[in-house]
Amino acid sequence: MKLTNYQRSQLRAAAKFGGGHIDKVAASLQRENPEAFWRDSELHQRNFYHEPKSYGSPVPHRSYVQRLVVRRREQDNERDQVMAQNHYLQQTFQIGAAA
Repeated sequence: MKLTNYQRSQLRAAAKFGGGHIDKVAASLQRENPEAFWRDSELHQRNFYHEPKSYGSPVPHRSYVQRLVVRRREQDNERDQVMAQNHYLQQTFQIGAAA
């Protein structure tokens, strides 16, 4: 992707708030800079350094350099991060609903 430094910083900031925010910022950036994003017909041309991690359906790509090796500790850390994020969102929603 050929995003400007400012656009990259917007994505990094959105990542702190989860997938919904990332999707909104990415949609906005795609309207501003459509050439920075892959088209569906081009996804099979992508090259990765690390093997792309698949969550149910295969990730279209041409190649990768290093095979993905998921270690038990990484799985536990990822699970803990998801649980913490879900807890944060639940608390935020409860606080927002009470107001």
